[in-house]
Amino acid sequence: MNRCHFTGGSSTWSTSGPRPHTTPAAPSRSSTRSRRSAPVATSAGCGSSSPSPDSPRSRPMPLRVRATAAGQSSTTSGSSPGTRTVTVRDASLCSSSRRAGNDLAMSTLADNDDAQREGILSLLGDGNDARLARQAAAMHPADLAEVIESLEDADAAARLFRVLTTEHAGEVLRDLSEQTRSLLHDRVSDARLAAILEQLDTDDATDVVAELPTARQRTLLHRATPETRRDVEELLSYPKDAAGGIMKTEVAVCSVDSTVKEITEYIRQHGEEFHDIHTVFVSDSDDKLAGYIPLRRLILASDFTLADQIMEPDVISVRTDLDQEEVAHLFEKYDVVSVPVLDGNARVVGRITIDDIIDVIEEEATEDMLRLAGIGDEPVTFSGPLAGIRSRLPWLALNLVTASVSVATIAMFEATIQSIAIAAALMTIVASQGGNAGMQTLTLMVRGLALGDVEPRNALRILGRELAVALVNGAVLGAIAGGAVYVWRGDASLSLVLGGALVVNLLIAACLGSLVPIGLKLLGVDPAVSSSGLVMAGTDMLGFFIFLGLLTLFL
Repeated sequence: MNRCHFTGGSSTWSTSGPRPHTTPAAPSRSSTRSRRSAPVATSAGCGSSSPSPDSPRSRPMPLRVRATAAGQSSTTSGSSPGTRTVTVRDASLCSSSRRAGNDLAMSTLADNDDAQREGILSLLGDGNDARLARQAAAMHPADLAEVIESLEDADAAARLFRVLTTEHAGEVLRDLSEQTRSLLHDRVSDARLAAILEQLDTDDATDVVAELPTARQRTLLHRATPETRRDVEELLSYPKDAAGGIMKTEVAVCSVDSTVKEITEYIRQHGEEFHDIHTVFVSDSDDKLAGYIPLRRLILASDFTLADQIMEPDVISVRTDLDQEEVAHLFEKYDVVSVPVLDGNARVVGRITIDDIIDVIEEEATEDMLRLAGIGDEPVTFSGPLAGIRSRLPWLALNLVTASVSVATIAMFEATIQSIAIAAALMTIVASQGGNAGMQTLTLMVRGLALGDVEPRNALRILGRELAVALVNGAVLGAIAGGAVYVWRGDASLSLVLGGALVVNLLIAACLGSLVPIGLKLLGVDPAVSSSGLVMAGTDMLGFFIFLGLLTLFL
């Protein structure tokens, strides 16, 4: 008797009685994966009580494959007989030939991709949709996504997207940026978009639905199958930037008394439901995570070995509500490629893989970089001037306010500037060097905070390091600038004031660049959003004040 059961799609487990062995009738979705996926409706995922202990089926299933769709199983064929082995005696010749072959292959692929792109661009101008569709069908979805992203005309991009088959369109949509997808949504009918959603994994479908206005979300979910609607609504309940929002629910979970033969046969049967399989997770009698089995160990074990005999009991896992940055830190710290995601009852509801984390790292790094520059989430493609104005004007207006503080500081020393005209030129050196040094420190601190390398407990040590760097840099720059002024003007006092002001302002820049982001972090404010303006304003104002103040005192 086959003790393996498939869960997901239209089959669910009862939370108060036996778990039926049902096979969903819905067609399998595409095997492509993205950054979000929906939890399966199980006794753990629904948050209900566990099955009754008196139930004959209350024990955990020997093997469960959680997936977003079901209905079609896949088989793998054995290796073909009669294979030949070729022995190469000269290893260096083999290596050189392989490198030459790889270079030629990469060159050919690149040339072919360029030719396909040029063909698409030329066909967009002649109005022949049939030829355009044939050319597009021959391209990889990622290459098509690049072509669409590069188009300046949103209508042309929508036309190219419309000629794609539903399945191909779904794969392309997955690789587009959020801004480009948003523009395409406005040019695609509800019926077409609903059909595309059915081809996507639930994680991808949820990303698409989440980007739409509320009214259109309801329309598309109304058109969707009950399975898709339920899964998408469930996934939308997770925070977007939490582990539950970036996980895949395509995960293999077996009970501790499953045999290797049962596990491998069932994975083979439902292999197409997985994009990749690194690990099989093991649950105990309470359906809680007990360990994991690496795929290599599973392959090498004998057929009738039990799961608990070959599993690793120490598992790196995360909760559904853990922030995605913390998840990325965990991957970096423990050098893992896949971790299970657990609900509040320590039951596996999904997994996060390294490809998800690469997306997170790129997203977080880009976000920090743009926020430091005061740009925000300004789209690059298909965006008119208004988008740039809305994104940048508030920060420029804030900078105008902080600049007025610097102007007021300069006005305090109007008499000094009138008597020493060269001060008006030299004070900009002090302010600009302080601003640059402050931004260098700030960038390191913001990135360190994002990666978890900088914490309040080591803030003093980091501040000491930055002050030491600033002291040496200030002394070197002060000597260079002061020496140049002495050669130019022959005024030793002016040279000493300039050099001293540079040293002091670089020390202040190190303090501001280190302490401002840490302070904002402690206050619960994103350091990348507000730090740059505060640091630049502080170094400008204090740089002017220190230089002009020293001139007033000593000259």
